[in-house]
Amino acid sequence: MQRALEILNKVFGYDDFRFNQRSAVESILSKRDTFVLMPTGGGKSLCYQIPMLSMDGVGVVISPLISLMINQVNALKINGVSANYLNSTLSSEEYNDVLLSCRSGETKILYLSPEGLKSPRVIEFLKNIELSIIAIDEAHCVSQWGHEFRPDYRELSSLKVNFPETPLIALTATADEKVRKDIVNQLGLENPLELVSSFDRPNIKYQIRPREKGIDQLVKFIKESHEDECGIIYCQTRNKVETTANKLKALGFNAYAYHAGLDPEERHRVQALFESSDNIIIVATIAFGMGIDKPDIRFVCHMGLPKNIESYYQETGRAGRDGSSANAWMIYGLDDLIRNKQFLENSDASGVYKELANSKIESMLSFCELTTCRRRFLLNYFDENVSADCGNCDCCHDEVHKEDATLEARKALSTVFRTGQRFGVNHLIEVLQGKVTSKILNNSHEELGVFGLGKDRSEKYWRRLYRNLIFRKYLTYASLEYKTLKLDQKSSEVLKGNEEFYVLKVEDSRPLRKKPAESLNLNDQDQILFEELRNLRKDLALKLDIPAYLIFPDKTLIELSSVKPMNEVEMLEINGVGVKKFERFGADFLEKISYFK
Repeated sequence: MQRALEILNKVFGYDDFRFNQRSAVESILSKRDTFVLMPTGGGKSLCYQIPMLSMDGVGVVISPLISLMINQVNALKINGVSANYLNSTLSSEEYNDVLLSCRSGETKILYLSPEGLKSPRVIEFLKNIELSIIAIDEAHCVSQWGHEFRPDYRELSSLKVNFPETPLIALTATADEKVRKDIVNQLGLENPLELVSSFDRPNIKYQIRPREKGIDQLVKFIKESHEDECGIIYCQTRNKVETTANKLKALGFNAYAYHAGLDPEERHRVQALFESSDNIIIVATIAFGMGIDKPDIRFVCHMGLPKNIESYYQETGRAGRDGSSANAWMIYGLDDLIRNKQFLENSDASGVYKELANSKIESMLSFCELTTCRRRFLLNYFDENVSADCGNCDCCHDEVHKEDATLEARKALSTVFRTGQRFGVNHLIEVLQGKVTSKILNNSHEELGVFGLGKDRSEKYWRRLYRNLIFRKYLTYASLEYKTLKLDQKSSEVLKGNEEFYVLKVEDSRPLRKKPAESLNLNDQDQILFEELRNLRKDLALKLDIPAYLIFPDKTLIELSSVKPMNEVEMLEINGVGVKKFERFGADFLEKISYFK
């Protein structure tokens, strides 16, 4: 262990280990399989790099991205470490030079992609050299329950077959208990030492706002909190990256765009500027920042919803690695939710993975809608039980607009109980709103005392409330397959009136207007549109052989004529437009409305 401490000090410049680094290094040096979960910025790479430099032979690191392995190899070389990588960026001559360097013992650390390990040539080469250890970085990619499952990672189970005498170390920053167990099982780790550090990054303040005027909100945040400081701004599309970077530049910020569509030389230039500057802002897609240990990033911003809480945690963890105060700031809208779901639906992922990923998208939205301590729920999400509020998030600082929804929560929970705890959200909302459906009649739910108790609130309101009750564990799924709900232990306190329940205050929190549709005044142009929509409704009704009002009532057509929604998000705001009706009729009505906008 003395040798390892000398390397820590002389090569990497640190006086002592932190988190579980010491235990991980000792475990690997004793040639024991090891699993390490450590927060972003916790120094996971030292857990395997130091043993690789302490032991005889070549250490192999499995890394998911070419850019990540290049960054880490470059960082090691700066510290005087002989490290190399094998990937598609190398010429044939360069590739052979790396192999020769490994055979001679000059190279101590070799980076490979999981795809690279599928090559028989590579496997045969590794079998014929002395290996110290094999490290699997970003190990959550192994698990189908993880947020970034990759089939090529699943094939790493062959490592124990091909290299039975070589100890393995698997490392990740984002894995709940279920994912951790799956990683250990899939990789075949033998009696591993499992080291799980706290997920908490107490120096980071979490702030989340509904999106109103995106760029204006961003500029206000930077000017008020981080003028002339270093930060990363994440956008979901390349076009948004370019637009945001250009607007910031025009306002005098030292901002640069970074995404996969840029020329490789430009990406390299921007990354070099980022690593050397102390007042630079990078506007990027999600890949930027992996493997970069820049300690003085003071803020990480998201201009839209990440696809899951794991990604959000990993990306925000790039702020404040030096332990000084930092901000994780985000704005979001429902269009982000729809975009993420559409992207998932159009992907070639398996049905099981799509279902899991879809629930993670919903959880991310619920996290944004919290009115209670964000850090506490973030830690609990990763199975780290915390009961005290952090005092360092917007909810704890009472910066979010919330409203008392205790009465509505009691109605929602009572409906779950009165219907026998065997129905899903859609049916529960129909009961609350007093809708007469065949399913309600078949179960005699129109006779329940809760029937129609929630008719003064929109479907969207009840859907959002149920989402919050599930995410905050007042409700749980009786059946994951059918998404039926049952009461959790926490629900009794709300039902008995011993606990209040608050939700984020948004536009659709208001009770439905009692004003009859006919009293809404339409100007001449809107009246023409109203008649066009009535004709469209009539045509659709004739084709389907159903009464016209079943498509949309007049009240909905009047509001459509007045508001003139232009997309799915806006149309779902209209009273009487639910998800199913939009899927069936939305495109036809939006097309008609577009001519009048």
